Amino acid sequence: MSYRDLPALVTQREEAVILLEAIASGVDERELAPFVAAMTTYEAEQAAAIMRGSGNEMALRVQLGALLAEAELVSNDEVFAALDARRALGPGEAA
Repeated sequence: MSYRDLPALVTQREEAVILLEAIASGVDERELAPFVAAMTTYEAEQAAAIMRGSGNEMALRVQLGALLAEAELVSNDEVFAALDARRALGPGEAA
């Protein structure tokens, strides 16, 4: 999966599922960054800043999954399944 396969806008469940599939397939996190930026609320940015400052920064794919679940586009179980699938690929691997 590549950047051109990703939706331009995420407002519906189907588009969120495509992003979860991208996470699971190992899409480069730089390709997920625009979605994280677009979906991040002031409160989420403040929480991320605190985590960054304490040395506990989340990976972009984890942030995106949390934002998608918070928007109620997907369930936490679906996010965890995508993250587990990505982890199973190993570092640097992409499907």
